Amino acid sequence: MSYPIRREADETDRLLALSDGVIAIVITLLVLDLTVPSVPRDEQLALLPAAIAEQWPEFLGFVLSFLVVGFYWVLHRRTFVHIERHDRGVVYLNLCFLLLVAFVPYATSLFTTYPGRFGTPFLSVVLALTGLSLAALWTYADWSEVLDAGLRSRTVQIQAARFLASPAVFALAAVVGWYLPIVGMATWFLLLPINAALQSRLVASLAD
Repeated sequence: MSYPIRREADETDRLLALSDGVIAIVITLLVLDLTVPSVPRDEQLALLPAAIAEQWPEFLGFVLSFLVVGFYWVLHRRTFVHIERHDRGVVYLNLCFLLLVAFVPYATSLFTTYPGRFGTPFLSVVLALTGLSLAALWTYADWSEVLDAGLRSRTVQIQAARFLASPAVFALAAVVGWYLPIVGMATWFLLLPINAALQSRLVASLAD
C-alpha cells in the first residue's frame, strides 16, 4: 500500500464527521414535517385539541423516525469503534447508508400524509433498507478484516444479528402494513424486545 493510500485509510475521523453531520441534519429535518393546525382564532379552544389529535400520524412518524435514526447512529458509531482502518468498500457502503438516512425525512413525510396502505409500507421499506445498508457495512468490515483483531467471532455474529434485526422487523411491517396498516405500525414495536434481548447477549459476550 502506497503512502498516500495509507494516509487515506487512516482518516476514519473524516468519515465519522461526515456521517454525524448528515445524521444531525436528518434529525433536524424530521421535526420540520410537524405542522401547526390552522383553526379560526375565535374557535381555538373548541377546535384545536381535535385538530392536534388528528395529527397523530405526524407525531408517530416523527417519533419513530427520530428513534430509528438515532438507533442507527448508535450502531454506526459502534461499528466504527471497532474499525481500525478503512478502504474504498467501507467508504462507499458508508455513503450508501448516508444516502438512505437522508431519504428518511421524505419517507416520513409521505407516511404522515398517507398513513394507510401505501405510507406505512413505504416508510417501513425505507427504514429496512437503511438498516440493511448498515448491516452490509458491518459484514464487509468483518470480511475485509478491518475490524479489531481481538474482536471475538461470537461477538461479531451477535452484532451482525442485531444489525439484521431491524431490517427484518421493518420488512415484516411492510408486508403486514400493506394489508393492515394499523397492525403494520404495531409491528414496529417488536424492535424493543428484540434489540433488548440481542443487547443483553452482546454485553454477555463482551464480558466473557
